[in-house]
Amino acid sequence: MSNQRNIYLNMKTLKEARQILFEGFSRFQPLLKETISVPDAVGRVLAEPVTAVISSPNFHLSAMDGIAVTAATTFGASETRPKELVMDTDAFYVNTGHVMPENTDAVIMIEHVNDMGRGRVEIEAPAFPWQNVRKVGEDIVATELLFPHNHAITPYCVGALLSGGVFFVPVRKKPNVLVIPTGSELVDWRETSLEDLKPGQVLETNSFVLGKLIESCGGAFVRHEMLTDDPGIIKQAIFDAVNSDFDMVLTVGGSSAGSEDYTRNVIDDLGRVLVHGVTIMPGKPVIIGTIKEKPIFGIPGYPVSAIIVFEQFVGPLLSLMLGQPEKQRPTANVEPTKKIASKLGVEEFLRVKLGAVGNRIVATPLPRAAGCITTLTEADGIIRVPNNITAS
Repeated sequence: MSNQRNIYLNMKTLKEARQILFEGFSRFQPLLKETISVPDAVGRVLAEPVTAVISSPNFHLSAMDGIAVTAATTFGASETRPKELVMDTDAFYVNTGHVMPENTDAVIMIEHVNDMGRGRVEIEAPAFPWQNVRKVGEDIVATELLFPHNHAITPYCVGALLSGGVFFVPVRKKPNVLVIPTGSELVDWRETSLEDLKPGQVLETNSFVLGKLIESCGGAFVRHEMLTDDPGIIKQAIFDAVNSDFDMVLTVGGSSAGSEDYTRNVIDDLGRVLVHGVTIMPGKPVIIGTIKEKPIFGIPGYPVSAIIVFEQFVGPLLSLMLGQPEKQRPTANVEPTKKIASKLGVEEFLRVKLGAVGNRIVATPLPRAAGCITTLTEADGIIRVPNNITAS
């Protein structure tokens, strides 16, 4: 395989690249489904609509501590003309949550009941039908739709499902993603002591960050062992991945224009490159390809570039695979604290610190270095500078 440098001959704008991505994989077959217990389903996506099996409550229940009565027998009671009831005949003691005795339809709170002794009580106000009673189906009615397909299960949903007699639900399987870190300079932080770190060696961290981002989007990931800059080894790893049960493959590093950046040629040999190079900063060297109808991404090696590329391409595609809308960040109007210069033709993701000054929110740019992960950890937000603006 040639070790000549790649050249970005046909770079795409972010809009064009995203359109190519979604059109290329718009015919994704829905992921297979699996059935899991409701408590384990939080964060998962329903593969089918779910309806209630039973009503909740499934009996008329007392909503208060007091006496259960037939409302009609209490009519006419007042402070001046209290009414006397015989316990276990006209009235029955109940606690909150108790099933209502047969032929009763109201509960009088215990603090409004005067115990007269000898199995008799006195009330000074009438009850109305279904007063202080939780009727059958007050919360959930059997057969009603609880949640539609493609609904993401939250902790609150667990209570509704279990209350409706649903203990297992069909969910979409998590997209299975293989992350392959590449680069002869990489070392495993779990196996190399900091004292043994040599000049030029780099702790491999991107695959762990990307893996957790995959999980945050509802996917599952497997981290491949680190690979050196050997095109044959990289090609074999990608070949094995697309011929196994992985739904997507991410290679990390090797996507740029260096003489040892082989990802583009490997994808070209095994499948088809859809995009190589996007006019964004950070993230320009991204590769989007397809092999055996599976998406393959060449993720840049700089950590900020890798994260921006994930959020713009990989994350949205995972959402599509799960039938979910693309995640949207909250937005706010801000005023930069100084003039921001930007390259014409490049859409820039500028990390900023935010602060309140009176009724305004001001934004102070952080360093632009794509290799500095702290420009993200310290950032309060991102300003997207359009590609047709050189300064703002």
